[in-house]
Amino acid sequence: MKQIAFTVLCAILLQADGGETGWRMFDRRLGMFVHWGIYSVNGWHEQEQMRKAVPRAEYAELMTRFAAERFDPDRWIDVAESAGAEYIVFTSKHHDGFCMWDTKTTDFKVTNALAKRDVLKELADACRRRGMKLGLYYSNPDWHHPNAHNPKSSHQIPPEKGDAPDMAKYREYVKAQITELLTGYGEIVCLFWDIPPKIDAPEMNELVRRLQPGIQINDRGWGKGDYSTPERNVPDGALFPTPTEACNSVGAESWGYRANEDYHTVGTLTRSIDRILTMGGNYLLNVGPKSDGTIPSESADRMAAVGRWYGKVRESYAGVETVTNLVSDSRCMVTRRGKTLYLHYPRGLDATGVNLWPLKDLPASATLLNRGTPVAFETAYLPSNWWKRGGEGLHLYGIPADELTGESPVIRVDFLR
Repeated sequence: MKQIAFTVLCAILLQADGGETGWRMFDRRLGMFVHWGIYSVNGWHEQEQMRKAVPRAEYAELMTRFAAERFDPDRWIDVAESAGAEYIVFTSKHHDGFCMWDTKTTDFKVTNALAKRDVLKELADACRRRGMKLGLYYSNPDWHHPNAHNPKSSHQIPPEKGDAPDMAKYREYVKAQITELLTGYGEIVCLFWDIPPKIDAPEMNELVRRLQPGIQINDRGWGKGDYSTPERNVPDGALFPTPTEACNSVGAESWGYRANEDYHTVGTLTRSIDRILTMGGNYLLNVGPKSDGTIPSESADRMAAVGRWYGKVRESYAGVETVTNLVSDSRCMVTRRGKTLYLHYPRGLDATGVNLWPLKDLPASATLLNRGTPVAFETAYLPSNWWKRGGEGLHLYGIPADELTGESPVIRVDFLR
């Protein structure tokens, strides 16, 4: 059975009310996630306060060392564009409760740190000037707020002396912060709630939609969202059943800056991106800037390498339908636009040729998009077809598979009919 064109499905489900200027999330497939906060000072992990059991007052001293002296939002956008990303999702507040904007709700904020800069405003202004869409991440856990402890949820730190856990009061705090974020920084195209509170409070998303009509909201908040968010893994299957935005970081250990990070290989990243996009999802690829505001060269280099690959194969995700069941090879995922098939190999190629049985028609041409070079083809009865009880099938051969181990291969096949 022909599988539904996922981009069409998502356009129906996620189309904004803004007319020609409205945001359609799944028209922009790749985004850059940014985890930045005072946890970058020590460069260990964004959950340092919890994982190292740092007392609240001691952790807050990091504010005095968070200078952001080299923060340049245009350079961030350069890095995003080098990867082919069309939107940025920025961590306005992570689990530590430190606010990366000039909020009136707490003194625990970037404008009271050594930086004394509203970095979100600078980023929002630059994104608007450069035509880069901006979304926001917001953590539901808050390790700094006296009312925020939520025993129903995860990623919680035990209350300290003087705290008074009260989720009703804390929700009012969240509402005040969300109101600031969604009224003071221009268009915000998506909201990435993090860590489901496991409390159903429909008024939270209702507030978000009232403040930013057309915004898209993920599924980690206070009620049902618009899209799911698998993290650091590629789910099984050939097609997402619902709108999905997967996320991963260039670093294997941390989302925030880590001084001695273990970085994912470019091959790992491109194969993951290829599989998610072929399944119809979006992909958020994260970087963690240093405390001075610069993106580490290792991260920027990987983003650029992803972009060099993505720029060559990008056409295979635009306006396509996923039709993986056209071929019997379990390693091959297929997208189609009109008379063109795109063969994706997110697990890599294990040989210099591919067997596309039961396809039999000869194409007009075949092209390895990674290199822009032609691929030889024939209709042939291959020995392996005997096991399938099949006859002749389409065979592509002479592919430089050994040269493609560091990226996900994509082959374009154009048919006359």
